[in-house]
Amino acid sequence: MSGKMKSIHGIYKKHGREAFLEAAKWYSGKVNPFSIDKTIDAMESSWYDEGKGVTEAEQMVKDYNQGRTILNEGRSLEAEQMGMNLTM
Repeated sequence: MSGKMKSIHGIYKKHGREAFLEAAKWYSGKVNPFSIDKTIDAMESSWYDEGKGVTEAEQMVKDYNQGRTILNEGRSLEAEQMGMNLTM
């Protein structure tokens, strides 16, 4: 897959505030609905796993690049609907 995302800030810039915050809730209990910067800071400094091997931010980027976030699902659904409309 070309054009992989390198940071959660990039995911935010691509998908916008509301979509990013909704997706971030799957990875962190520290989502601040009033501040993207505070949410990103919290995710970059909180461990996702008990072994302290990956942060919440790193896990979200990894999952995004593998097509496993709600942001990817929405994009896939739109593509499927477009394809269905073209065949009708």
